[in-house]
Amino acid sequence: MNRSLSIVTIAAALGLAACTSTPPAPDNTATTTPSSATATPSNSVVTQVVTETVTKPVAPPAKPVIGSFGYGDLKLGMSLQDALNTKLIGPALSGDKCTLHDITGTGERTWISKAKGVASMGFSAGMSADGVGVGATEETLKAEYTNLVPAGPNYSYRAEADNNPNAYFLFGVREGKLTGAYLMNKGQDCHNN
Repeated sequence: MNRSLSIVTIAAALGLAACTSTPPAPDNTATTTPSSATATPSNSVVTQVVTETVTKPVAPPAKPVIGSFGYGDLKLGMSLQDALNTKLIGPALSGDKCTLHDITGTGERTWISKAKGVASMGFSAGMSADGVGVGATEETLKAEYTNLVPAGPNYSYRAEADNNPNAYFLFGVREGKLTGAYLMNKGQDCHNN
């Protein structure tokens, strides 16, 4: 137990005991009452109790990051309703069989298949723990993703997702910078690869 917490607890207990103790009974043997001008104050106890709550401050919610299964609580394959319930995406911007949604506060988007759930999610460097994403350099990408293979014709590189055999990462590079970064569900029906 924290030493300062112990001291505060002991002080509070002593203060409470002082406040709840019974004062001594007055001495009823006196036969005369002194005048108010010469009266002495009766015995009184003034106790001040200072209470301090020592708690661990509540940590702010963890910032979501992109990983092999999704972005925070937004996971590949989850239904449209489940994805909306995460509060990480906005309403549909377009689409019928697959709908396009903003990923809240990121500038990136996700596609959600009505039949197969979350199909893909774009991500920026600020959404990742390793600094890889749209805006990062090709050098950073190659340093962090050692399992890159060439992808084509519309993308530069592909990397299998760690510990998730149902997903992969897809990257577009132009002039040494990432212009596209996506986490893709292998079973998705929204995109041509």
